[in-house]
Amino acid sequence: MNKPGRTLCLILMVPLLSALLSGCWDNRELSELGITSGSAYDWENNEWKATYQVINPSSGSSGMGGSGGGSTSSPPFLTFTVKGRTIMEAIERTNLTSTREMFFSHSRITVIGESLAKHGINQLLDLFLRKQDARETVYMFISQGDAGDILDQLMQMTKNQGAGIQLMIEQEAKLLSYYPGTRLYELAMALSSESGSAVLPEIRLTGPKIMDETSETGVTDLPSRLELGRLGVLKGEKFVGWLNQKQAFGLSFMTDNIESATIAFASQPAISGKPDASFILQNSTTSVRPVWAKDHYIMDINIKGSGVLTELGSVMDLNDRAAITGMEESLEQQVTELVNTSWAEIKKLGADVTGFAVRIHRSDRKHWKQIEKEKSWDSVFKEIEIRPHVSFQIERTGLSNKSFKSVQQE
Repeated sequence: MNKPGRTLCLILMVPLLSALLSGCWDNRELSELGITSGSAYDWENNEWKATYQVINPSSGSSGMGGSGGGSTSSPPFLTFTVKGRTIMEAIERTNLTSTREMFFSHSRITVIGESLAKHGINQLLDLFLRKQDARETVYMFISQGDAGDILDQLMQMTKNQGAGIQLMIEQEAKLLSYYPGTRLYELAMALSSESGSAVLPEIRLTGPKIMDETSETGVTDLPSRLELGRLGVLKGEKFVGWLNQKQAFGLSFMTDNIESATIAFASQPAISGKPDASFILQNSTTSVRPVWAKDHYIMDINIKGSGVLTELGSVMDLNDRAAITGMEESLEQQVTELVNTSWAEIKKLGADVTGFAVRIHRSDRKHWKQIEKEKSWDSVFKEIEIRPHVSFQIERTGLSNKSFKSVQQE
């Protein structure tokens, strides 16, 4: 190769070598990062108030080591609260008080204060969907008071509080099904869907005092704990109201969000309406079919399920099929009431957290186009009527065919 050719090759190879030898362009040492396990956001005096829960590397319980092996008496995490006109401005201000840069890739939960939920959460969602180290899979919660207070509370049986709250909502959804565990991308999808509404489980403190010292957790019963409370309802980007636990349970049936549930019911409602029996619902499916009835929609909600009888407080012989049928009808009546009660409150709030708009869009596209054109979904939604049809089957009755009360009377 002649000299001009070699020179041309060298010029072309310089950018190629630069790309190959540059390495990881944004590498950072672990000792430079403040690993967040949870974050909380409030709206205060027209500013963003952000609280970050950061794993404490000096705590022996953190498992992250630290100079001198760490101290088991220091808290497993630390919290930083900062304010800013934008969320990123608040995040950057943590560098004024922290020796480590906030790192969000391992965050488990995000709590939204009611003050921010009433102001609007679109900007917060935009940040999470845009920021490189933010996770769209974090579980979202809402709190009635200051969201930052939730992150100060220590938990028993877990050192990582963010992971602890995540396990709490996953366990609740698996065993009780009162509240759906809502991840950030699910919240964004729900708010941008035809329904334009979403729900978030409430996380709250049970006592007046925040337990934020490690010495305070060395007792068998804490005076203040974290608890899942109600279900917050969002329409558009703003908070519009609450559903209590029963109404939330009814919504879970309507939206097919039942994985497993325990239902207390009256075994002999003709004698007493007091719940004296328990049923574990192990299989449940819900299908919804919209029907146009001249001037409004009727939603046929078919709920089917089966499970096991686990508790019986009345005198009853379970070898009698009529006794089983009577309990199944009692269960069906109870779930029907849950659904109707939930629907009454949802209709009052005017927020389509049931996803009815999506179902109408899929099954009646022509009419949905007209609703979109007239922007009349809110008025159409208020006229919707529901027809719940519940069918439950008690498949097993446990190890005994007679209640203990029956045995005593014999």
